[in-house]
Amino acid sequence: MKNTVSKAGNSRKGRFTPNMNNFEVSLSYEGLTLKKSNERQTIADLKRKYAR
Repeated sequence: MKNTVSKAGNSRKGRFTPNMNNFEVSLSYEGLTLKKSNERQTIADLKRKYAR
């Protein structure tokens, strides 16, 4: 087994977080859309949705 050494070292880089608006525009160019089910739902609604 080879030992791997990270090149990042101890320097802490910021984590990339994409802009949701840009992501939606990119999807629209491909004719895709996001589901609008991201709205807040009640516990009862979620239980009903995932009931087996």
